[in-house]
Amino acid sequence: MRRLLTGGDFVAQIRSEAESCLKRQVPANEMARLINQLVEEICKKAGINEKELRMGGRRRKVSETRAEISYRLNCESGIPAAEIARHLGLCTSAIAKAFEKYESGQK
Repeated sequence: MRRLLTGGDFVAQIRSEAESCLKRQVPANEMARLINQLVEEICKKAGINEKELRMGGRRRKVSETRAEISYRLNCESGIPAAEIARHLGLCTSAIAKAFEKYESGQK
């Protein structure tokens, strides 16, 4: 016996999850502005140079700041790692490592 999943609670749940994901995504034309704004804000708070951050500086404070920026942009704003990497002058795998480092430091 097969059951079609065309209505009811299952569809409502899937639809609700999809809508919440869409609400979290940032429109493409706002991504660059949001990234630049957060980079400026966090760099100023951490007392580091934006240029050093965007050029792949490897000082501990720069790496930690980059990890925080990457994590917040992805988790809070839904910006993809590839887009974050383009704006921070890194490769996508470096951003993924920064996520992991930031998460492990937060626990």
